[in-house]
Amino acid sequence: MRQVEEDRVFDLVRSGFDEFVLPDLTEEGAKEFFRAAREMVYERPDGHFLLTSRSENDIVGMIDVRDNNHICLFFVARAYQRKGIGRGLLEHAIALCMERDPAVTAIDVHSSLFAVQAYQYLGFQQTKPVQTINGIRFVPMIKSLKK
Repeated sequence: MRQVEEDRVFDLVRSGFDEFVLPDLTEEGAKEFFRAAREMVYERPDGHFLLTSRSENDIVGMIDVRDNNHICLFFVARAYQRKGIGRGLLEHAIALCMERDPAVTAIDVHSSLFAVQAYQYLGFQQTKPVQTINGIRFVPMIKSLKK
């Protein structure tokens, strides 16, 4: 992500969240999600990296990874879903994770209920039943990176 793109990236996150994630969260969960998302996009905490995908001048996808092994945010604009954008972002993120830490053997995610099928399609497996923390409902999932 370029330094001046924070607002555009956050707009993509907000749009995807409002359409696909919000229905499964409590009010507390929505507030916690936006607090954390704002921090990741605007403050770029240590241990995180954020990648974007573009079409022309539009940001159409983004992924934020923490500690080279945990996906924190992963959104693709509705019009660009099922076109390989998410897979490309994920593959690029995984390559960076393994380059930065060759000992990484898996990447995990707390998937929204909406995104479980997409993550399964990308090779993730559910590791526990639906969880709720701070009002956020999610499904723990993991993808092995080494064969």
